[in-house]
Amino acid sequence: MVVKRLTLVDPPPPLANHDAASLAQAVQRQTGVSLTRCERLARRALGVAFATDGDGDAAWSREALSHAGIGRWAQAALLALSPRLTLELVEQAPSSDGTVRLLLRCRDGAVIESVIIPAEAGRERGRTTLCLSSQVGCARACTFCETGTLGLSRQLSSSEIVDQYRIAARLCARPDRPWDKRTAASHASVTATAPGRRAPQARQAISNIVFMGMGEPFDNLAAVSRAIALLTLQQGFSFAPSRITVSTVGVADKLAQFFQNTRAELAISINAPDDRRRNLIMPINQRHNLAALRAALLAAMPQNARVLFQYALFNNFNDSAADAQRLAAYVRPIRCRVNVIAANPGPDPTLVAPSPQKIDAFINALRARGVTTLLRRPRGRDVGGACGQLAGAHRKRRAAASITAAEDVSL
Repeated sequence: MVVKRLTLVDPPPPLANHDAASLAQAVQRQTGVSLTRCERLARRALGVAFATDGDGDAAWSREALSHAGIGRWAQAALLALSPRLTLELVEQAPSSDGTVRLLLRCRDGAVIESVIIPAEAGRERGRTTLCLSSQVGCARACTFCETGTLGLSRQLSSSEIVDQYRIAARLCARPDRPWDKRTAASHASVTATAPGRRAPQARQAISNIVFMGMGEPFDNLAAVSRAIALLTLQQGFSFAPSRITVSTVGVADKLAQFFQNTRAELAISINAPDDRRRNLIMPINQRHNLAALRAALLAAMPQNARVLFQYALFNNFNDSAADAQRLAAYVRPIRCRVNVIAANPGPDPTLVAPSPQKIDAFINALRARGVTTLLRRPRGRDVGGACGQLAGAHRKRRAAASITAAEDVSL
């Protein structure tokens, strides 16, 4: 008897690990053709793979490349790469407010989460935000953040970042989205009380992307920048850079690199008005304190740029009128906006949100000092999808979560 030995073949490298610049360099190395010509070809090829609906699998062929005017001399180098998804949708957790937390598995078994945040009924009509992860876990260990309790396992590749968007975009385009039934009644009740306002569109395309999921984007800035370059490529996904926001805990020595690499918007988590308290909840402050962070930001910001400061309010910790005064003084030299966030339940039971009255008083104190301030409402809290709650729900099931098995969803 002859026994045939099965050989496992690694999948081809992901196409989405390249932006147009790096893909052009890869093709140039294999073909010897001028880099300028390869750059034009790379943009066209990425458009073939990703421009239609975020699913390049069927379109990636010699015929499709030839139809796009890409010669045979480049096709072998391009077809050695694959546009197939590098992530698998494991489960969905739809919130009562329309937010949907997605649990995704990487090829090596690592698990990450993304969050789809549709516009609230009667608010921000047409806006659907996708919150992306940039790492498996996080090394920054902020005491109010569930992801920080995991530690850092590894970086995500640019393809794993982009594929979070591709999966979410496919879900948003479905005519039978699993979470619509759960939220339809609440949407109807809200819009019924708002005469003259149109109901939210049943299936909105993703309009905004925020890097506010698992991980510190500045600790994986090369892959994050490459993913942004691909997402904003005019021939591909064609996102406007102004609709992408990257959030950091304040890695001051990466600010200049961020502004050089991308035209995306910047958000910085502050969360305390002085170093003493920021040290307690954000270990990054012991390396890059508030003064160093502001100095680096002022030195690196382009002339017309504006930064978003994020400030989570914790009861009797950073929510007094004096704290608002200190925060206003800190941000005054910077063209900015402040988003105030009522703290979500997290790993530290002592860090809880203040009362609505205290939140309003804090916001009013900032506005009285000329600071443009908005209250960011919690979304997805009941399914562990709110700010600071992403931690891989495969480890810790929340009693309030309503999970829909991914087997019911064919991507």
